[in-house]
Amino acid sequence: MILEMYNLMIQFLEENGVLIALLIAVVETVKPLIHLTSWYKGWMMTLVAFVIAFIMAIPETGFIGIVWVEYIAHGVGLGLVGTGLYKTGATLIEKAGSFRE
Repeated sequence: MILEMYNLMIQFLEENGVLIALLIAVVETVKPLIHLTSWYKGWMMTLVAFVIAFIMAIPETGFIGIVWVEYIAHGVGLGLVGTGLYKTGATLIEKAGSFRE
């Protein structure tokens, strides 16, 4: 079952690279707005990214006749890749900045 969900995630991500790029762009746009608030904590950006990922993973036909296991696999996969790439990119930028100093 877990291996089947993993395969569903990989297939979805291979077919939807544009969604990954869009997710990262939206997260990068929203981050400065949320970061300025007094209630912001570091883990909240990951949660926002996963919520947006699940919204983007909604099939074209909507929720009519949806296969929930596939939808969850797609949302989790998109969220993991989106936040993983985002965090890796942020870490690389921070390290690059520290090399200049």
